[in-house]
Amino acid sequence: MHGHDLKIGRSREDGWASGGFTFRKLLRKAEGKTMDKNNITCIQKAKFIFEFYEKRKWQPGEEPPLSRVVNAATVDPGAVRNLGTFLSGRLDRIARMMEILLAAHNRWGVSGKKDRVIMETDSFDFNDALKLLKENGFNDDEFVLKVEYERKWGLL
Repeated sequence: MHGHDLKIGRSREDGWASGGFTFRKLLRKAEGKTMDKNNITCIQKAKFIFEFYEKRKWQPGEEPPLSRVVNAATVDPGAVRNLGTFLSGRLDRIARMMEILLAAHNRWGVSGKKDRVIMETDSFDFNDALKLLKENGFNDDEFVLKVEYERKWGLL
């Protein structure tokens, strides 16, 4: 594949923030840039990743609820209840973001993994998707967005 991979958001596996780029720099660089819909030389692929257990930034004194349950020496009922409360709210917000994106565009590939839901499309501009999510009260730290521009071969 030729082109570049622009990753907006955060992911444990990606390590994308290395190289001096921060989330804000990448967002400023990407926002407002749209690909010409009549462009026949490139394809824009957008991938939204909704992680179940992660928040981008935990508040001071806040501890990820999963850490008190998974691999903990002892687990108390309150830790399990806190995890359940967190997951209930988190999964509800993910479902709402999915509903908004699916209502706006019908050509999404949606798949699930053990700890995330992934929505992908090559026919809906990521700027439009970001705008819809922001207009509905969602923040950039609630998802990971990866955008790729792929050049079609044989065309100039």
